[in-house]
Amino acid sequence: MKVLVLHGHLSMGGEERVLLNVLKNLVELNYDVDLLITWDHRGNNLFENEIPEKVNYEFLFKNYDGKSKIIKEIFRLRAKTTYLKKVEKRIKEKKYDIVIDYSSNLLKYNNFDIKIPVFAWIHFSLTFGEKLSEEKIEKYKKQYKKYDKILAICDTMRDEFVDILGMNKTKVELVYNPINLEKIKEKAENPNPDYEKYLKEDYFLQVSRLTQQKQPEHLVDIYHKLKQRGIKEKLYFIGNGEKIELIKQKIKEYKLENDVILLGQIENPYPFFKNAKLFVHTAKYEGLPTVLLESLAFGTPVISYDCPTGPKDILGKNSEYGELIPLNDKDEFVEKVYELMNNNKKYENYRKLSFVRANDFSMESNKTKLKELIENINS
Repeated sequence: MKVLVLHGHLSMGGEERVLLNVLKNLVELNYDVDLLITWDHRGNNLFENEIPEKVNYEFLFKNYDGKSKIIKEIFRLRAKTTYLKKVEKRIKEKKYDIVIDYSSNLLKYNNFDIKIPVFAWIHFSLTFGEKLSEEKIEKYKKQYKKYDKILAICDTMRDEFVDILGMNKTKVELVYNPINLEKIKEKAENPNPDYEKYLKEDYFLQVSRLTQQKQPEHLVDIYHKLKQRGIKEKLYFIGNGEKIELIKQKIKEYKLENDVILLGQIENPYPFFKNAKLFVHTAKYEGLPTVLLESLAFGTPVISYDCPTGPKDILGKNSEYGELIPLNDKDEFVEKVYELMNNNKKYENYRKLSFVRANDFSMESNKTKLKELIENINS
């Protein structure tokens, strides 16, 4: 069985860490796996050295790192106009049996001439918590109709395709993101010596791209109020993005230079997951956030905004495995963090349940599901 996987980039992100686990499972199922990556970020391809050895991979385009908006747009347009032809040519030459469009690369093209089954792996909510217009619903229906299977990573997302787009339930499959518990726990035992002083502190943690979607500036506001109430832990951010200047501005405004630490992108963040007192998350929309699962795997309690999809699918609709906070309610977030850090019984209960919940997202369950989907697609 020859499988082609399409993905956008190998920069930092939960999707990329899950991708590595999916590739590992496909290889262990004895499939012949190729990975086509749209953008080569060169020095920022953080996950390139973790691609399983038996996976053949190739970058299609060099990313433009300069400041010229015009040149950047030229690079983007060139990629958009030639990407589909490159993919179709590769499929005809290599004679694949199936394509997994892991980051919806094909979604933007009105028509693609691919004669073999194509799976779409969906990482985000269709609605992002908002009501879809009739125009958008019709657009999505046409786009997703092209795929043979839709792989949704949580129940809420699967229900959106069935209830909103009216798709047949047999076309939309629930496939949980796999977490390689053994591997991340091994990596947690090998911290970079450059970060040892940070790991010795008591801290709250956020690991993500610092983007509009993740709303990291909310955490600085929340943390400022917690400091006023006597919280001693520091706040660490791992990741980069367009919000970094706003975060720096807020840090300076609140005089938190010694308390809020911007660590940038780190190839191995797992020692930080393991040693954190809390993982705090303020995204306004998500798919199934890998960072929450990884936190639970280390017994690190999670407090997260209850955005439309994702956190509730991990933490439980009634906060069974971690605290859910109404979306954008910073004051409630402050209250729950303060309460949890001053209630040892509740804190330890969440720690115990975290380990239990993490096991629901094992590599083995994902491998079994992938095999079932791929080998039964033509039946």
